[in-house]
Amino acid sequence: MQRALSRLLRSAPLRLTLLLVTLFTTVNAFTLGTAYLALKSREEAALQADLEAELGGLDLAATPAALRTLVSVRARATDPADRVLVFLGDDGRQAGNARARVSQGQVALDPLPDRPLGQAGYLTEARRLSSGWLVVAESRAPVRALGRTFAALLLLSFAPTLVLSLALGTLIARRTARRVARIERTLDALAQGDLSARTGTTDGRGDDLARISAELDRMAARQEAATDALRQVSTDIAHDLRTPLQRITVLLRALEEETPPDSPARATAERAADEADRAIEIFRALLQIARIEGGQEGAPSDTLDLAALAADMVELYEPAAESAGLRLGAALPETPVLVTGEKRLIGQAIANLIENALRHGGAGPVTVSVDAEARALSVADHGPGIPEDEREKVLQRLYRLERSRTSPGHGLGLALVAAIAQRHGARLVLEDNAPGLRVTMGFPPPN
Repeated sequence: MQRALSRLLRSAPLRLTLLLVTLFTTVNAFTLGTAYLALKSREEAALQADLEAELGGLDLAATPAALRTLVSVRARATDPADRVLVFLGDDGRQAGNARARVSQGQVALDPLPDRPLGQAGYLTEARRLSSGWLVVAESRAPVRALGRTFAALLLLSFAPTLVLSLALGTLIARRTARRVARIERTLDALAQGDLSARTGTTDGRGDDLARISAELDRMAARQEAATDALRQVSTDIAHDLRTPLQRITVLLRALEEETPPDSPARATAERAADEADRAIEIFRALLQIARIEGGQEGAPSDTLDLAALAADMVELYEPAAESAGLRLGAALPETPVLVTGEKRLIGQAIANLIENALRHGGAGPVTVSVDAEARALSVADHGPGIPEDEREKVLQRLYRLERSRTSPGHGLGLALVAAIAQRHGARLVLEDNAPGLRVTMGFPPPN
């Protein structure tokens, strides 16, 4: 009996199982803890960003009366359990979806009748204006919910980890096959463009598979870092230069107003301001593309009618087309064409395609159509089109055809459409319309 127990304790499967139990438990606790801290920090940063954005949007009001009206309108449509908006005037009058008291920079909130506050607490910002205090508060409910989720996940993960680890002791013969499958899945994900895919190997000093896996992870990490760095450079440049350019534009517009109308300097100032506006638009588009590619824009989670959205966009652009002497038409099905997406982003993609067709499509008609069976939206023109060898290039940022360099635009319209299509898992195709260009976005089936 003692000899059998000793042999069992020296067996490789049992030792490996015990090692895996210890390793998985440690890694699980460490990973969950690290992920929780990272997500909590990100959530709090997002709440703070929302506060700053809301304050900035409300602070645009020119007068106290306008600000009070704006706060009142937004407050009526906002649940105070999620967000509190209050304007506390120096005259003691308040407008908002709660009551606020400001003392030495500290804000205290009290509920209004029939409009209870949330129980999770708030992240609060108060801005002193010339006519009073503007108070905005974001509920910390997402942070609290995140903590509860991770606590439950931490508690429930140990038991499955233990069971799975023990089960691995009886499945050791299949270990090599699983490792090979993991490498294949990683390679497939990398080939599909998912540069975050990893095999998970942290030590390449083991057998051949461990060394191959570790080298694959290092290669993928270098490629992901290079891609992220390139993307971050354009984002940082756009972010850092947009504000100075906006100030330059304001100064140039002021100079334009102060210059006599018949002076050559006025025309120069006007051209300079227009160029500054164009640069701002470029930076704004670059930042939006970066946010979409980084997953910071709205997630495609709503079911919407692609045909109805296309009809709305055609109706919106018809007056502009008519004023330019162009014809904008539509070929849309009568039945709904349902896709999963974020309405604002898909609407912007359609708008960019229509604007691009109206700008570069010549005098021929521009047609917006939706294929119900393929769940595809197309915008076609009868202009000069795009050569086949340049159709992939025009989807890159700031790339422009040689003939288009003298026309308005900044070479980001199609790049933004490509980013939106990728965000929605849609297939973007540029093809010859004989004559002209046809751009098609084919959406996957709705969830």
